[in-house]
Amino acid sequence: MEWKFSSETKSEIPLPPEYTFPQAFNYLNPEVNSFYVLENENGYIQCAGSKQQCTVEFREYKKGGAFKHFVFYEPTGSDENVFIEMSNGGVNRKSKHCFSFLKAAKLFKCFY
Repeated sequence: MEWKFSSETKSEIPLPPEYTFPQAFNYLNPEVNSFYVLENENGYIQCAGSKQQCTVEFREYKKGGAFKHFVFYEPTGSDENVFIEMSNGGVNRKSKHCFSFLKAAKLFKCFY
């Protein structure tokens, strides 16, 4: 399976074990480097926001061009509305959809 790991500022980032997801996500910044994407032919996982507050989504491709899309969340989190800043403006989410960069890195590692 072929993988590609990229960010807003880098089109190619080395994958583990050469470079770890926490190392990469340490540069997550809502002004200039607000997203990371890890993809393969079956789908992708992406995170966007800042080190303190980012959202993580997963897309799985199906036959015929269809797909399933999921937004990860913390089951014990709240439904309070939050705005996650990004370089292109941002996105509205619920507080339960927000993670630190270390939790996002764990989700990327599981996908990988």
